[in-house]
Amino acid sequence: MRKTAWVLLIGLFGTVASGCGVSVSSYVKPEAPWGIIKKVAVLPFQLPSENPVQRQLATELFSEELRKAGVVEVIDIPLSSPVGSGVEEIADVGKNYKVDAVVTGSIEEFKGTAIHVRMHDVATEDLLWSGSYLLGTWGEFFGLNTQQQKIRRGFKRLIKQFVSETHSLSQS
Repeated sequence: MRKTAWVLLIGLFGTVASGCGVSVSSYVKPEAPWGIIKKVAVLPFQLPSENPVQRQLATELFSEELRKAGVVEVIDIPLSSPVGSGVEEIADVGKNYKVDAVVTGSIEEFKGTAIHVRMHDVATEDLLWSGSYLLGTWGEFFGLNTQQQKIRRGFKRLIKQFVSETHSLSQS
């Protein structure tokens, strides 16, 4: 009887935990000019705390993972610039930094960690790609990683999704 109770308890725990784990969703504009998107600007990420050091760290983690993917050249926009503060328009960012697209992102912490990333075409300001990563509260509670490691894992998952969705479209 004891063995059966442990098996049921582990099964119940696995079922509950898996329902509140990681979720990734995305949107890709199929008719976007993926073949000419070669250089992107990454604006500083928005965080609940607005702490400039944390915002810079989050942005650098994302940029580092995007560079590792090797699909686009990445230009980091410093938090101290007017662009980094969100004052300028997407078209102005494109003109000033000579980029094809602008990446914006945010990290939220409400019932888990949510990361949202968007890429806009500088010529049309159209949304080319967006992705969201949600690590639910159970994943947060039972995870043994630091917050920075969880965010890095989220960035990796989103970039993997971005590469898989846009790579085939850029070949056409």
